[in-house]
Amino acid sequence: MRLRVLGCHGGESPTHRTTCFLVDDTLALDAGALTRGLTTAEQARVDNVVLSHAHLDHIRDLPLAADNVIGVRKKPLDIYAADFTATALEKHLFNDVIWPNFTKIPNPSDPEGRPTLRIKRFKPGEPFQIGDLTIRTVPVNHPVDCQAIFVHSKRGTLVYSGDTGPTDKLWEELNKVEDLRAFIFEVSFPNHMTKLAEVSGHLTPAMMAAELKKFRPQSDAAVLLYHLKPTFFDVLKAQVADLADPRLTVLRPMDEFDF
Repeated sequence: MRLRVLGCHGGESPTHRTTCFLVDDTLALDAGALTRGLTTAEQARVDNVVLSHAHLDHIRDLPLAADNVIGVRKKPLDIYAADFTATALEKHLFNDVIWPNFTKIPNPSDPEGRPTLRIKRFKPGEPFQIGDLTIRTVPVNHPVDCQAIFVHSKRGTLVYSGDTGPTDKLWEELNKVEDLRAFIFEVSFPNHMTKLAEVSGHLTPAMMAAELKKFRPQSDAAVLLYHLKPTFFDVLKAQVADLADPRLTVLRPMDEFDF
């Protein structure tokens, strides 16, 4: 399983990109940097996107990607989302007001005349297939419906926490995974902003360390940290380093891993 980090921050700047992880070049987990991190030819090779939730930094590049691949792809780009997120996309984004409704406009390159995008709803906890990958999700603690995403292949399992504050179900399910290869986990605000982290459904390094005490992995899996806010990036890196936990790696845009 190849993982490319197209974006991994909780905000945007010239050196920071919002969240998007690319698996084996064709599956994106969230879409915050889908167009910024890929050439248009690479964008056209992405067949599926699985969304954790509806916040802008996780869906931002979907409209631009649709605009880039219409007339190029010969089949729809499938967007997998839980009900709340799917409805948000339909009502607030692809609505012919904020952006053209690429779920309705026929794609001239599709021999069947299908639209550029298809929104496919999944039920949290129920596995579904994307090619050779088995996907399932677990709800986590965020102000809107948010799902941790489990991606299982013959080579092992990758788990992406999505945005979350302190939670429990995620750890229950994560601790059952026997072939965990990597865990992408969030940390957003420095320790002096605990109240903001709590009200916004995020974690500080201290809160993250407390959550990791619930983690009892059955394999030697890396913990890859994402969603650090650009304004506090250097402070957060230092506070993560102070934890002296050798499992932790702070992600950077365009990092690549093979699991």
